[in-house]
Amino acid sequence: MPENKIYDYLIIGQGLAGSLLAWRLINEGKSVCVLDDGHASSSSMVAAGVINPLAGKRFNHSPHVHVWLEAVGATYTQLSRLAKQPFLQWVDMLRLFREKDQHRYYERLSGQENIQDLFGSVFAPGHPPQPVAAPLGGFVQKRTGYVRIPSLLAFLADWLKARQALEIASVDSEDISVDDHGVRYGRLRAGGIIFCDGYRSMKNPWFGYLPFAPDKGEILTLQARPGSGQLPDMIINAATWLLPVDNGAFRLGSTHNHRIQDNQPAAEGVQALLEGMSRLLDHPELLTLEKSEAGVRPATSDRQPFLGTHPAHPQLHIFNGFGAHGSLTIPWYSQQMTAFLLEGKTLPENADIKRFAWR
Repeated sequence: MPENKIYDYLIIGQGLAGSLLAWRLINEGKSVCVLDDGHASSSSMVAAGVINPLAGKRFNHSPHVHVWLEAVGATYTQLSRLAKQPFLQWVDMLRLFREKDQHRYYERLSGQENIQDLFGSVFAPGHPPQPVAAPLGGFVQKRTGYVRIPSLLAFLADWLKARQALEIASVDSEDISVDDHGVRYGRLRAGGIIFCDGYRSMKNPWFGYLPFAPDKGEILTLQARPGSGQLPDMIINAATWLLPVDNGAFRLGSTHNHRIQDNQPAAEGVQALLEGMSRLLDHPELLTLEKSEAGVRPATSDRQPFLGTHPAHPQLHIFNGFGAHGSLTIPWYSQQMTAFLLEGKTLPENADIKRFAWR
């Protein structure tokens, strides 16, 4: 790194949030240095990158859903062209009804004009268009897919390094000093600092007041046996979800644990996923377990992200708390955060940390 350089921003964390925000700020002419611990604590590197605009068994959707999807397409496509490799893959999702009430939710929501494009055809119990068990039926969900996050983060790490904008460091907040002129970390100085370091921000002395609700999850990687022809080629979602990816590989997820905060797969979590897969597929024996991984999602108490500036320290910012939906939401929120930092634009009310009292 250049000696005596004063950056516009230090960014803590090169997960999806920190990477996309750094990419946008640098493209706007700002000098940035991203500090990352080599993804030792990153949930982004474990995440399957699923794009799912209808959440939960009630198929909940945000009023921002279409601007999210527009930003997803534009952002990942632009990065794919820059890298000359595909990061975003659109794949329809088969939503299997788990309860009889879900058919009623489908009938009510699929008729709403503003979200009709998310709902495809319904199918009867026992007659799914894929080789899966569907005793209550389900429907085809549109505008879904996944992002190849590890490949994307590897490309952006190289992109940042080429601009002398990435440094490997495990940052302790006690080593960050703040004064009227900006911030300092070791030999690095900047006008401001942005915390994009996932659930670790909950132990941050400046943003620890925000109500994080970290959520540990296991995800499995499976491989199809040679010659397997009776496996789905759509995303399957029925509490447990199954995602077909490249070269006969599948990702299976995911568990939720708010009590434990580590990145070690738990045997009971792995077993729960395998049992869920056995209920999901007609032929679960065609998939073999290759790898189990775990990460801690930076979820929040109200399931909305944390964006904004510390109420007492204008040099300190946060861009965090995207939980399990970062692949879908971070592209748009990174646009909003960039406009907030550089142009003073108002942040989305649902995400602005002003909604929580500082104490």
